[in-house]
Amino acid sequence: METVLSTQGLSKQYGSLKAVDKLDLVIPKGSVFGLLGPNGSGKTTTLGMLLDVIQPTAGSYQWFGLPAGKEQRKRIGAILETPVFYPYLTARQNLKIVALIKEVPQTAIHKVLDQVGLAERQHDAFKTYSLGMKQRLSIASALLCNPEVMILDEPTNGLDPQGIAEIRNLIMGIAQQGKTIILASHLLDEVQKVCSDFAVLKKGKLIYTGKVSEVGHQQETTVLVQASQPLTELLNTCPMVVHSQVQPHGKTEVVLHPPYTASDLNKWLFEQNIIASHLEAKTKTLEKQFLELLENA
Repeated sequence: METVLSTQGLSKQYGSLKAVDKLDLVIPKGSVFGLLGPNGSGKTTTLGMLLDVIQPTAGSYQWFGLPAGKEQRKRIGAILETPVFYPYLTARQNLKIVALIKEVPQTAIHKVLDQVGLAERQHDAFKTYSLGMKQRLSIASALLCNPEVMILDEPTNGLDPQGIAEIRNLIMGIAQQGKTIILASHLLDEVQKVCSDFAVLKKGKLIYTGKVSEVGHQQETTVLVQASQPLTELLNTCPMVVHSQVQPHGKTEVVLHPPYTASDLNKWLFEQNIIASHLEAKTKTLEKQFLELLENA
């Protein structure tokens, strides 16, 4: 798979503070890559270095397989900080200024306004916009140059549930056009819903990277089982079971060795002439894995 971004030992140090420490990343083309970490983990500093806003202390990075430079930067759209627009100008007027700065034809303005759902409000002053609309306008400004890569730093920060859903759907729509998206966030549920890949940073260090679809894979699976007879003694003879325990509600909690699943357990019980009336797999969430990674790092 083609690589859009790769970093080698990328580091940034402020005095004795290592904001980013020897970061090695590979981001494939067409992915929605989530950069996760608590406050102070180095997410924004990393994005700043990748956009030539912050000078690295050490290490290197390549965009599209080439050393970073002005031409590569033109292929990237980014929102790093809270976007600044003229409050008394309309969305269209603000984007005209952005288009002039980026040397983009103004014919692109209507397309991006329509894409972010602001076409009907394009003639209203920016100061009348909700926080979610302001964020959508900032995404429109980043889309003006039709970039191959979008970098978004905490795009849903401060939004209400409706605003978060709107930005989430917008990001997914942009990704479906084949663009690569690099997204820094602390909202784990949103990352799990939107991203294809993710990396976890802690105090500037990379502690994990992988695919969102593989969260929980190769981990012990927990299943809640209910049947017409006690299962504990029988389950102790099952080779796929790590341990089992009867819960207060009458169900038996069963922990399975990887890669066994609830379906495997159900089949085994049936072979023992036991039909489970309730079988529920407890799936590990990205949040749980994220917290485990931070705790064990």
